Amino acid sequence: MAVQGNNISVQKNYYNDSQMTDMNSLANAMLSKPTELSPIITHLAGKDDKRFPLSFLTEGVGNVKSIDRLEYEYRVKTHSLKTRPIAAATGGTTPGIGGGTFYLTFPDKWFIFPYVLVNGAGEQVRIMAEPVQVGANWRYTVQLVNPDPGASLQGGKLIGDLWAQMYAPVGVDFSRGNASNWETPGKVRNKIGTIRKSYHMSGNAKDFVAEFTLPKKGGGSSKLWMDYEEYQHMLAFKEECEMYYWYGQKTYDDKGKATMKDENGQPVILGPGLLEQVINKDTYSVLTENKIKNIIGDLFYGMSDANAKQVTLYTGTGGAREFDEALKGHFSNNNNSWKIGGENRFVTGSGRSLGLTGYFTQYEHVDGHTVNVVKLPMFDHGPIAQARDKHPVTGYSLESYRMVFVDQSNYDGQSNLQMINKKGREMMRWCVAGSVVPRGFDSGTARASDVDGASVHMLKTAGIVLKRFDTSLDIQCVAS
Repeated sequence: MAVQGNNISVQKNYYNDSQMTDMNSLANAMLSKPTELSPIITHLAGKDDKRFPLSFLTEGVGNVKSIDRLEYEYRVKTHSLKTRPIAAATGGTTPGIGGGTFYLTFPDKWFIFPYVLVNGAGEQVRIMAEPVQVGANWRYTVQLVNPDPGASLQGGKLIGDLWAQMYAPVGVDFSRGNASNWETPGKVRNKIGTIRKSYHMSGNAKDFVAEFTLPKKGGGSSKLWMDYEEYQHMLAFKEECEMYYWYGQKTYDDKGKATMKDENGQPVILGPGLLEQVINKDTYSVLTENKIKNIIGDLFYGMSDANAKQVTLYTGTGGAREFDEALKGHFSNNNNSWKIGGENRFVTGSGRSLGLTGYFTQYEHVDGHTVNVVKLPMFDHGPIAQARDKHPVTGYSLESYRMVFVDQSNYDGQSNLQMINKKGREMMRWCVAGSVVPRGFDSGTARASDVDGASVHMLKTAGIVLKRFDTSLDIQCVAS
């Protein structure tokens, strides 16, 4: 059997000792260059196997950062354009009438003298002096910009009403500079975890190999091989890592102290998976086009500084079905407007020989940005999917209906989604040899054992980081 994709082929063949030497053994090459070749395996498999999209989108395409420790931190950019709520009700019924000054009280000293502030009703005031701290709040002396002597502040007077800062008007002459209200990017500190997998092979292991045909930069191709059994275990290991990247829950408290230890008393460190990093959560019972539109609109609205906006919807079979039915239902309820140019886009044939075809897998928002739907087998058949309740109509796992909108845009030239590896432990492989030595392992990488067989061990210390955790969304189905 063969899998084709982007001039890459993976072929299952019998071992041929005249052609398959250590020189072209992928397993042997990975012992000396695991950092370089593990991403290649991820890319090879990820192109044709949808089981590990996070691995493919990070390690497989080079969005990786290597660190020396288990702990890493990254900066979170905050927006300088912020609103502030009124912290205390403004006194009087007609504040600002006759051009007089009055007070606005805010919970902090964010707004800067002599800027103009605006409320939700469009009323503008100028800060006339440096603010004064009153208890835990800050009191601002302001004046209405409106020149009408009969004008007074109508809105923005009550606790919770929002104000925003605009620009700083100054006198005609002898004006002085003002301060700036900018925030340094905040820092988020997380840890990466170590995942391990072992498998055993008997002395009578089958003589199958996986042959890789890889394109060369200058043209042509080269072939590498590894034991087919090892290739399957490596894919299984990558699938387990993928589960950790999605569902991982951190095992340390806010001070970084581990809350779990192994049988030897060593701390078991796991960092947060993608779902734990996404702070925006929502639910649905029946998906509608209007909800899709609002969700996507809100996400793109918060991505104003992205170099190229890219959001992918990861879901299972149930979620893909809901997405399709929501859009078809929208068009069916609007005078069958999906019949573009008089053509029926979903029904083929004529008479009694009709066919239903065509399914929605993307949504282009009014701002011109497109969200693509990707089915994730893990949401259908993974451990969480098996353990969750079933949908009352379809019988699918409710996890199959989970929809995760992931912001995969670039910010400041870097991908929002990255893999973090520990240097030297990006991908470790070794064997414990017994009566047999797995092909691709030499005597320098084999350990002695009296077992009629051998064992192979894989270990990886890594984690996934979603730098902008407020521009993604996790929606779960609550149908009952």
